[in-house]
Amino acid sequence: MTSPDFPAVHSPVDLELLWRRLIEPLGFSSRQIFAILLDRDGQVFPSIVNITDCPAAPDGQMLVNLARSLRTALDDADPDGSCALLWARPTPAGTRASDIQWVRAMTAVARAHALGEWPVHTADDAVLRVMSPDDLAA
Repeated sequence: MTSPDFPAVHSPVDLELLWRRLIEPLGFSSRQIFAILLDRDGQVFPSIVNITDCPAAPDGQMLVNLARSLRTALDDADPDGSCALLWARPTPAGTRASDIQWVRAMTAVARAHALGEWPVHTADDAVLRVMSPDDLAA
């Protein structure tokens, strides 16, 4: 069952607008991961996964466990669906090396578990943005 409260996501621009609707105003008390599930038509499932108090550096086992859980949820709801992820942390300090590490790790685990190809977004207390391939290649 998808949520009629949210418009379908068909493009990276749609996804960014959805993230803004879900998490603005920005401001976070800890490092966090947000995940949303989308059906094959881009309709948003009504639950948002939010993991708080993440460590400063990526935790590979935590990410694998999260990806397995998200894959199981997709298999139950729509095996051809996808998942979108967002990394958030407090302070408006701009992109940090640790943000890039987290996004790289999240992207890798999402690919390994066939969660889709949506770009991972990041947010701090001032800015929400998509991490581009150039950001990740640096």
